[in-house]
Amino acid sequence: MTFLLIAFGVLLVAVSGRLAAHAIAVPRLQLKEHLLNINDYGFDSGVTKSEEESRRLKDGVAALADRLGRFAIARLTFLPPLAADELAAAGFYDVTVERIHGYRVMAAVLIGSLVGLCGLSIAGASILTLLFVAAGAAFGWAVPSVLIKGRGTRRLAKIDKELPELIDLLIATVEAGMSFGASLNLVGERVQGALGDELRLAIRHQNLGISTSQALEEMLERCDSMSMRAFVRTVVRGESLGLSIAPILRELATDMRRRRRQTAQERMHKAPVKILFPLMFLIMPALMIVLFYPAAHAVMSGLSNVA
Repeated sequence: MTFLLIAFGVLLVAVSGRLAAHAIAVPRLQLKEHLLNINDYGFDSGVTKSEEESRRLKDGVAALADRLGRFAIARLTFLPPLAADELAAAGFYDVTVERIHGYRVMAAVLIGSLVGLCGLSIAGASILTLLFVAAGAAFGWAVPSVLIKGRGTRRLAKIDKELPELIDLLIATVEAGMSFGASLNLVGERVQGALGDELRLAIRHQNLGISTSQALEEMLERCDSMSMRAFVRTVVRGESLGLSIAPILRELATDMRRRRRQTAQERMHKAPVKILFPLMFLIMPALMIVLFYPAAHAVMSGLSNVA
């Protein structure tokens, strides 16, 4: 019976959320549908009905998140939004701060409601249920932020790891007689992953008319890490002073690899301290049981026989 009540409550929350999103996003979706009909008049759009419905649902949820995010930022000032540089570090260039803030509000309300329904079906209306609702709402609010920050940290670490190899490629092309801008265009087309995405975005900005130095500075704003900061500042300073960039880049790559080696050694020295907790509280009790239980069992059996 409890499981049926929980399932019915989850179904009601899902239906109410779907109806609210549809009611808010209907005017905008109708306008987009008319525009699509005008654009596709006389042509085959190549989009199936299911794909169109999925796209409409995503657009409706995104529009609802934008409105909730703007409302929460304006009215609920005690809920701090994520910074734009954190979204850029995670690779979310097309997602606004307001939309992420709205998603966090929606997650907090949804998880808090689900936890509240479960608490009502199990413990009834009590202080414990309110605590569960507050904990569920806090969890829903914090999870998107933790995921985005973790993605940004891993992405920046991957960029720092791949940056020395990129510098080696730039050195080879510059020493072959190419300019730094041409070398950057050539290498950026072949590098994959997060670093390749950042390079291609910088090259696209450069093709729009901005200088190479400004494009690299914008890339540094999106990926503000220690290695990227050293790379951009070295290149900008060398270009402004008119120096030969290849020897400077070679020294920079050597310094990056030396710093990476030092960081690995530092983590290696911290490993014994980090392993102390699982060793003392997880491994040692089991080891003590395995070693001393036979002796304790023999002693207890001997005492019982004597008695």
